[in-house]
Amino acid sequence: MSFRAAFLPILRGSLPGPPVQVGPVIRTRSSQLVNRRFSTATHAHGRSHGHSHGHAHAESTPRQRTGPGAFRRWATRFALALAFPAVYVAGAAFPPQLVLFIFPRYAPPPPHKDSARGKSHTSDMESCIHELDIVEEMRKKTGEGEWYETRPYQNYDPNKVHNSLTAGSLRGPGMLAIAPVLFSKTDESEAIAVIHLGRALCGHDGIIHGGLLATVFDETLARNALLNLPSNIGVTANLNINYRSPCMADQFVIVRTKLESIKGRKSIVSGYMETTNGERIADATALFIEPKWAQFLASSGVTEAMGTRKIPDPSKSPMLLDDQTEHII
Repeated sequence: MSFRAAFLPILRGSLPGPPVQVGPVIRTRSSQLVNRRFSTATHAHGRSHGHSHGHAHAESTPRQRTGPGAFRRWATRFALALAFPAVYVAGAAFPPQLVLFIFPRYAPPPPHKDSARGKSHTSDMESCIHELDIVEEMRKKTGEGEWYETRPYQNYDPNKVHNSLTAGSLRGPGMLAIAPVLFSKTDESEAIAVIHLGRALCGHDGIIHGGLLATVFDETLARNALLNLPSNIGVTANLNINYRSPCMADQFVIVRTKLESIKGRKSIVSGYMETTNGERIADATALFIEPKWAQFLASSGVTEAMGTRKIPDPSKSPMLLDDQTEHII
């Protein structure tokens, strides 16, 4: 008899409770533990496998943008497609000053003043100068009696005009196309001149020559000075100019002058030049002296050409007498 057959029944009888099958139970629990571990590992593998496959599928499948996002994207593209041509056209039609400074527009040679094109250009400039705000504003002040209007060099002696720089040589389309419009105080202490500077007066292309600006200052300042000297004749003794910004060609400029002092035969005048938008171009001061030989220049016609106030002829002016009756004397 074996050991198992002899002692196993004794062991079973000595243990309380129901009989226990040791061998099968051990094998069953071991198999259950193995099954649990296998199922846990399988479940974990399934979760990880599913998770990884989910990411892989999400990354491999592109998302389709629809709705407001796609609309905004196409609207932006359409706006940019319209913006670039619009900016180009606007810049070509109204280029900023810096662009004109670097790339000036081409300008054909000015026409002769007696040609059809030349007369048309002069007529257009004449119409434009009367529509400027400064001209309309000053004409209102002339009605108050403190200011008067004149046109310097408009009625220059035809026998001498070809020898004049500003009234003859520089007069014409593309240069000084028309006579300035000038407003002066009746006491000749201040004046405002409106002048058009054409494209043919440039130093750098598109920019008015600095020497031409000096000529304009010399003419406008001299008018204030000479009309305050005893003989209304004088010469330039000193002219100081400070250039503040480039003066672009083919535009109207405003020159404002003021009498600073007058002592005997010496007159000091100051002034500045600006655009119609108020941008300062240059300012200047000048000293004018009445020469001792002024009487020899009386026939030069310069004083008359500067534009003086027209004083009515007393023989044709009405006068009220004590009896309040109007007579012509």
